[in-house]
Amino acid sequence: MKYPFIPKSSKSLVPGQFWSIPLSNGKFACGRVMKVQDSRFNTRMFQAGLMDWVGDHPPTSDDLIGKAVVDQGAVHIKTITENGGEIIGCRELSLDDLKPEQFFLPTWGFAVIVLVAEDRFGGTPRSA
Repeated sequence: MKYPFIPKSSKSLVPGQFWSIPLSNGKFACGRVMKVQDSRFNTRMFQAGLMDWVGDHPPTSDDLIGKAVVDQGAVHIKTITENGGEIIGCRELSLDDLKPEQFFLPTWGFAVIVLVAEDRFGGTPRSA
């Protein structure tokens, strides 16, 4: 893969890729691709992490050695593109023992909560 590039969808993303986040004080923070969801469902969303790094220049792979992720969230691809960023490199998450948070939940239909509650509390689940 050639860097830098501006992603148009999450299909072009892989965990470990990173981008610079220009700050108002002239410094840079770093965003990281933590997990890419199955693109059959949404080609614009992915799980991003904010690295525990700030610098006077856009981040490099070496800048990220041993750095932690301070926060994670599900984001739209525009999180990168609308904030002056582009994917500038990749450093495998496992090199720094980083893992995505496991906070993605399945989407529930209207009746699912009732079915789950009845199953859990001993009611008779109705058919879906």
